[in-house]
Amino acid sequence: MNGCSELRLLQEAHSRCVAPSRHALRAFCEALGFGADALDDITTAVGEALANVVEHAYADDCDQRRSFELHARFDNGDLALEVADTGTFRHCVPRPYRGFGLRIIRAIAQQMTLDTDGGTRVRMRFTAKTPKS
Repeated sequence: MNGCSELRLLQEAHSRCVAPSRHALRAFCEALGFGADALDDITTAVGEALANVVEHAYADDCDQRRSFELHARFDNGDLALEVADTGTFRHCVPRPYRGFGLRIIRAIAQQMTLDTDGGTRVRMRFTAKTPKS
């Protein structure tokens, strides 16, 4: 698919909002022609970023408005994703079988950056390798 398309969601940072956000992103990417393997990678990576927001971003501040923004922008075969919150980034203490979210995102996305200034922004980039016609 050529051209530019965007999806922008602003949600409460609560576990009940993660699955609907992933489903909306998946539907957006399906409409753009991403294949099954790419859809799985994209929704897994974004799911990890959203889970981090829900679990960690607002853990130390009960009074802060708890929300996240998911922004997807598709432009000529390139999908740029951003998951952002206004919470506090925390380096978690390693625990067995936990703490793999950012590593999973780095392994799946063609590119991943993390910005922790004034909240947390996880930016990911995916390329449509073999989109449906």
